[in-house]
Amino acid sequence: MANLSRHVAIAGLAGLLAACAASSSEWQERLTVLPAAGDRLIGERLIDAQYVVAGRLEHVERADLYEPHGGWLMRMLFHDQGAPEAYEAKIQVDSVLKGGGAPKRLYVTFFAPRGNRLPTVGEDAIWIAHRRQLWRLAQSAQYGTPYDIGLALDSDDDIRPVGEWPWLRAVAQKLQLSHVW
Repeated sequence: MANLSRHVAIAGLAGLLAACAASSSEWQERLTVLPAAGDRLIGERLIDAQYVVAGRLEHVERADLYEPHGGWLMRMLFHDQGAPEAYEAKIQVDSVLKGGGAPKRLYVTFFAPRGNRLPTVGEDAIWIAHRRQLWRLAQSAQYGTPYDIGLALDSDDDIRPVGEWPWLRAVAQKLQLSHVW
């Protein structure tokens, strides 16, 4: 059990370090053009994002592949919250603010602690998706843990109300993000 917790902690730390390394000093300097604290926070998310799209959530399902072994058993035996549950979502894209091309659909992974509110099918929102390593913890073995590279939502802050589109567009333009449409 301690070994499992250590693997989850290491995977989280690796993701955090990768996210920090992705932000170069050039981008950090550009954040100075955003005087408001809220603009800077969303600016950091936009800089790190692979895609920023407006669209409707079409489908959500569990992604057990990205959860550690025995998560349900640990919750039952120890009445512990355990590791967050993994989900895969399909988003029908209406508009693209940042990202390559004009995708019709985005497939993203996200993690939610048990009992948290999940995005509902049919929900219209702005989705900020980041390219991340997604560790297949269910396939973890003595010799290592395989992973995929895919799009992920890092937190609830990556799901924004549709009404924020003009604000996000203005922040992206101030930052001179190259793929802003």
